[in-house]
Amino acid sequence: MSSEWRPDDSLLERGENDEVRGTRRVKDALEKHGIRYGDRVITSRDKGMDEVKGDLKRSGMPPGVEQWQVPIVVKPSGEALSFTGRMEAGAEVPEHVHKHPVFRIVIEGSLEYGDLTLKPGDWMFVPAGQAYSLKAGPDGCSTFYHHGPCQLMI
Repeated sequence: MSSEWRPDDSLLERGENDEVRGTRRVKDALEKHGIRYGDRVITSRDKGMDEVKGDLKRSGMPPGVEQWQVPIVVKPSGEALSFTGRMEAGAEVPEHVHKHPVFRIVIEGSLEYGDLTLKPGDWMFVPAGQAYSLKAGPDGCSTFYHHGPCQLMI
């Protein structure tokens, strides 16, 4: 890697209306591709998310490095906890509701939500009060998830 490369933190700078540039970037990409957000479960497998991911690809990375901004912006509003979890093959979590949002990333295996199969690197955001259920795929599933008071910024 060239010693001249420097990270670009400009997405954290504030732009017009004192809005963080990365937040505006997410809003613009979701709106451009007709993704409705804020009042329903959204996942990385939703229609249009591949295009959103393409719009949120970062440029200026070192050779062999790729990054994409995840199109969810959370603002902590209290203590939030993060967890890792493992589900055995076919294990199910019945329909339930949380008082706070949950952001989950599949690390290994697969996770079924409705008719979608989330695989390693896929994610889902569940708004507070939204009912949902999950089922582990045939090889089980490992996840990372964030649960606690936070505010969806988009």
